[in-house]
Amino acid sequence: MCLASNIARRAGSASYYARLGVPKDLQQIMGKKELWKSLNTKNAREAKERAHEVLAEWHAEFAELRRRRDAVPATADALATETWEHYRAEIEHQQDERRRLPSSDEIRQAQSAAARTIRDESITDPMAQLAAAAEALLIRDQAEHDRDIRRYRKAELEKHIAGGETVLVADAAREIIRARNYAIEPGSGEWRDLCHRLMRAEIEALRRAEEHDRGDYTGKLRDPIIKPPLRLVQAPIAAPGEGVLELYDVFAAENPRGVKPDTLRMNREIVGWFAQHVGQTFPASAIDKKSVREWKQALGKFPIKAAEVRELRGLSFKKIITANEHLKRPTLSDRTVNKYLSALGAFCQWLMQNGHIDANPVDGMHLGKGNGQGKIRPYTSDQLTHIFASPLFTSCLSEDAPHRPGNLQIRDHRYWLPLLSLFTGARMGELAQLLTADVRQDRGRWIIHITREGDDAKTTKTKGSQRVLPVHPELERLGFIAFHAERVAVGGARLFPEIKPDARGQLAGNYSRFWGRYVKRIGVKDDASVNFHSFRHGMADALRRAGYRDEEFGFLLGHTQATTTGRYGILAEGELMQRCAMIDAVSFPGLDLSQLASTMAVSR
Repeated sequence: MCLASNIARRAGSASYYARLGVPKDLQQIMGKKELWKSLNTKNAREAKERAHEVLAEWHAEFAELRRRRDAVPATADALATETWEHYRAEIEHQQDERRRLPSSDEIRQAQSAAARTIRDESITDPMAQLAAAAEALLIRDQAEHDRDIRRYRKAELEKHIAGGETVLVADAAREIIRARNYAIEPGSGEWRDLCHRLMRAEIEALRRAEEHDRGDYTGKLRDPIIKPPLRLVQAPIAAPGEGVLELYDVFAAENPRGVKPDTLRMNREIVGWFAQHVGQTFPASAIDKKSVREWKQALGKFPIKAAEVRELRGLSFKKIITANEHLKRPTLSDRTVNKYLSALGAFCQWLMQNGHIDANPVDGMHLGKGNGQGKIRPYTSDQLTHIFASPLFTSCLSEDAPHRPGNLQIRDHRYWLPLLSLFTGARMGELAQLLTADVRQDRGRWIIHITREGDDAKTTKTKGSQRVLPVHPELERLGFIAFHAERVAVGGARLFPEIKPDARGQLAGNYSRFWGRYVKRIGVKDDASVNFHSFRHGMADALRRAGYRDEEFGFLLGHTQATTTGRYGILAEGELMQRCAMIDAVSFPGLDLSQLASTMAVSR
């Protein structure tokens, strides 16, 4: 029903009324088929504006009536389960906080970074120096700060539970009632009982935290109300150090494939969802086809970006799925489910190799064909032409409108990263972190050194991704070496100092979002099969067109084992000449960049 049909005049009245038909399933409960309410205005425009609020109130009333009608009783067994689950969730939260505490090395690095900032004469803002020092202190004192918060929280909970207060756990109680649709009204005796249980569960969890602060992991439950449901009593219990996440941390510390830290961190979150599904006490040695299969089926019901949804924050894996039955948020795609399975599979492969399990239970579990990885294809010749003839690469309207034609020429990372990736096949993150020292001459040839060396923040996907890439002649013609010379003359270590890390600390995160928006705005197809990584695939195709086999040029794309050559960038002359020949043979038929070369000359 459109808004116009929700506004009407009644016979004999000049004022407008809001009107709405009562849904059939609620007509008997409400005792009427239609709702009317005066909007107290004779003006049609005002009536439409006021009607929005009235209609929203009625729809909210319908939702609440349905909730009450469909509510389920909170049985003694159900409340016992909620008490145990809240205790477990608090323990998991504390363990996650403990794992995120900075190591001694990270503390020293933060202190060194603060000292460098304070000594840096180019930084004249005293607030920036003060902020650097404060951040280092916060990192150093994080563990003690967390302990103080837990002590205060425990004292307040004990005070409130003695006085019959419920405010400290009211939000948690409301979330449980909403997710489970329990027939519990705030302020009722059942409400106070639930809140009382939640506070006792949290106090018991904080007792465990105090024990863990002392290094004591032998503590036993003291509050008799906190106990696992009978269905969990017979479940396998992991020995100390043998839990899923405990062994994942060992796996991450070993990092047998040299995976970059951010990938390890994201994969730990994924394995954490699996651990929540099977249970926090589930031993890694018990991971089998059944547990993986059941998790895969559950992932099909798991909402996208659950950790970012306000209504789902703080809920466990299973409770998120239950809550989403009401929220109806879109769920993970098959591709993302496969990504989650791959993260678990890499961990299980390590478990198998280290004798914890006999076989990798994730093998053969992926959805669809192959390993489930989405097919990224290279940009077509027409798309490349469209991209490099667009305003960002010629001249645009303004810094805020690089997709619109104008007279401003942009020549920072936004301009160079696509061109560099086009002619090197390097990943976005590898290029974004380049130092000026990573671009240099070697026996008369300019090279780009992709490496983890030179800055603690630099990383590569694997150790084998460290490599030396000759600069393509087209990049020199377009002015890349001249750009590099300007950066060296200005000073500063980084080639693209204007690139700032995003909220997750990823250096290329903001540019990745910029590029996705940009190609969409200029009309280049932007879907799951085409993105910045398409430049990398295009480079591989260009090398194939030049007559090279995949196994011959894999090292140029970083598909190789780690070597000291990759780390230090020192090549034998023959090896350098071989790479130069490969890079020089790369071309993109139909792509004419002569206009870029001319505009670069004008800009200088």
